[in-house]
Amino acid sequence: MVRSKRLRDHEVTNLVLDESQTNGDNSSSILQSTSLDPEPSSDRSPASDSESLESQPQVEEEVEIERDDTVEIIDEKGNVKKKRMMRAKDVWTLLASEKIKVECNQFGQPIKKAGGILGGWLGTVARRGNICPIHYISWKIMPTDPFKLKIINITRSKFSLPGGIMKVDVDGWILKSVSKKWKDYKYDLKAKSKINQHTQQEVSKSVPPEVVPQQWIDLVRYWYSEKSEKYSKIGTASRKNHTTPHTTGSKSFARKRDEFEEKNKKQPGRIEFYAITHNSKDKAYINTASNNFVENAMNAIAASSAAEPSKSSTNLENDYIKNTLKRDKYGRVLGYGNGPTPTKIFGLQSQLRDMDNEQEDPMKEEVKRLKAKIEVMQNKHDSDMLEIKSLLRQLVGQSVNSSTDIRDPAPS
Repeated sequence: MVRSKRLRDHEVTNLVLDESQTNGDNSSSILQSTSLDPEPSSDRSPASDSESLESQPQVEEEVEIERDDTVEIIDEKGNVKKKRMMRAKDVWTLLASEKIKVECNQFGQPIKKAGGILGGWLGTVARRGNICPIHYISWKIMPTDPFKLKIINITRSKFSLPGGIMKVDVDGWILKSVSKKWKDYKYDLKAKSKINQHTQQEVSKSVPPEVVPQQWIDLVRYWYSEKSEKYSKIGTASRKNHTTPHTTGSKSFARKRDEFEEKNKKQPGRIEFYAITHNSKDKAYINTASNNFVENAMNAIAASSAAEPSKSSTNLENDYIKNTLKRDKYGRVLGYGNGPTPTKIFGLQSQLRDMDNEQEDPMKEEVKRLKAKIEVMQNKHDSDMLEIKSLLRQLVGQSVNSSTDIRDPAPS
């Protein structure tokens, strides 16, 4: 009921679920090009840093004033300096001894301004042929050594990122982010170059200035293959189903969620967060069918809350999405972006966090009452144990005194 009331504060005209932030590598392409050099070399310049870093239709991030537009740069001696108005392409000009400090959330996703710079900079990495060759048909078949390891190493040489138990999650996020940007880059190349009336030979000769020539020839050869044409038709049909893209631009869901939690001191529900990420500044939504979706969601959650008052509204929202839309895929969770898996989101620890997050959960007061009762019982138990120990010491003392009197009678 609480979450439903909160959702009605949004002006709802439009809302349909979108998965554009959680796209993974779902291509089934297996065909490998004929020229798979371990690390192709080129004297051509890298891709322009000002090019789009995100997939269609969210191509560019709107210019906006952030609450804190500064980033911290740390040198090898641990000295910290703050810099304003830093851009993704500025990362390449950092001194070898300097790193940008990046905070991550509990899922290893970069957040805040530095997290946005990292995401944008990874887009420039995905366009460099010596780091991410485009002649590999699938990200899955691109060799981990040297390419994917090189991506992680060069990223950690430019950014100060969490290590320890968080390292696996952070490195995984880096590779997933580059994977998506790499595929988006190849999609852009194809959209601009593979025109219907042009033959394979004509396209092969029109090598973009930032692309390694041999990689381009191999990629174009694949575009004109029967297998590529088949996958292209499947992809085109799939993209037509995404009629309501999110409105966050290139700002990641992790950063948007962090801003919400910092402002409201709580986690958003999945329906609530969807509303936040799919409306514009004037609260207008994209698709007229969305109004029905949100109203149906709120009504269903309200009814479920009345039927199951002990169930948190967060779990009710999760159940609604699972039972109605069924769009969470293996290894990904709708509305969380790259990185988090269903186990991390819906596991036991997450459920405990949800209980703490529910401000008016009917079970929360009961849990507090039971905890207080247990604490009182524990204190009474400790007090009783101290009293018992004291009595035992007295009994032992009396027993020792009695033994002494018997062994050593007073002289007559």
